[in-house]
Amino acid sequence: MWLPDFLLPETAKGFGPVSKIVGCGVGVLLVGMASLALLQPTSGQSNAGTTTLTAASADWQKQVSDQAALLSTACANAGAVVVPDAVASDADVTTASQTLNTTVTNACAFGTLHQMQQAVFGADTRVWTADAVTQLVNQGSAATAKLTTATTGLSTAIANAQGNASQSQAAQLQAAVAEFQAQSATVSSLIDEANSTLAGGTPADASTATNLQAKIASCTSSMTVDQTSLDAVTAGKAALTTCATDLQTLTTALLMSQQAYQFQNPTPTPTPTPTPTKTATKPSQPTQTTQPTQPTVPPVTTPPYTPPPTTAQPTESPRPPTAPTVAKASFSHDYGTAAVIQAYVFDPGRVGYTVCFYNGSQMLAQVKGIGNKMVAAPVVISPSAPRAPGAMFC
Repeated sequence: MWLPDFLLPETAKGFGPVSKIVGCGVGVLLVGMASLALLQPTSGQSNAGTTTLTAASADWQKQVSDQAALLSTACANAGAVVVPDAVASDADVTTASQTLNTTVTNACAFGTLHQMQQAVFGADTRVWTADAVTQLVNQGSAATAKLTTATTGLSTAIANAQGNASQSQAAQLQAAVAEFQAQSATVSSLIDEANSTLAGGTPADASTATNLQAKIASCTSSMTVDQTSLDAVTAGKAALTTCATDLQTLTTALLMSQQAYQFQNPTPTPTPTPTPTKTATKPSQPTQTTQPTQPTVPPVTTPPYTPPPTTAQPTESPRPPTAPTVAKASFSHDYGTAAVIQAYVFDPGRVGYTVCFYNGSQMLAQVKGIGNKMVAAPVVISPSAPRAPGAMFC
């Protein structure tokens, strides 16, 4: 007698197409009962008063066989459900998966379908009655309905969890893109500032300009990412955060190096051209008018005036100008690899001076000046060197 796949005898791998139910991303093998392999009964083995379902009634055998086919299909559908790893930890998915596993165990290889196969193959011999057949068919129908409901429940839970995960990921991507764009704007501004500094003059150390140019190119590249990928946007934002810090550090180092070059190579001050002075013109004398003739009066004779003898006044010698003095030196800024040393110089007599700046015993820079002022110079200094600023006239 030919039998369809769902009625083939069980093996160690299960029966028909139902061999596993997937739960939490891992297949759970429903191991068949190999010791209960179904064999065709032989004559003389039946007990008195018992018979096989096929022998009892071909109609009964067809009823059980048809219902077994429906249950076998439901078992196959359950075995086709796969839980993606991304939603395996979802609470609803976990509960629905456990429910389906239990239902498969009760309805398929170890449950109702197994009993129905036993009856169809003739391994279940008894006194078959209409009530017994109806009970077996109803049991198969209930198992089919329950299995179908559990399969649909798990599929629905998976779909809902995937939808929630998709919405959550979309929200995360939107927030990450906003942060990335804000960081890009900051870095773009720092790149403009860095380019302006590069055009500002010659550095004392050429490597400060080279390093800044390389960082500008790298950061410009980091501002272009796939903004539809959460991983790409997140990585891009982290790279731009590092860029912002590095650009500020390298721009400051270049500025200090340019200032050091200017102090080492001062631009000569042009001699001012004297302004010509205007010659004062003598105001014209008013024209005298002729006065009427007065009567002649004899002159009065007075003794000649003799001026008193002049007394020599002592002359005061000019005072020498006050020598300039320099106050204690200090660091006004310290950037690790570069620093600014400053000191106030008192020069009320405007004698002029040259101040040498030191760190410990090492002279680092010279500054010329005149008059009272705060003088300062950028210097290159090791990050690990002790800080002991000093200033004295060279």
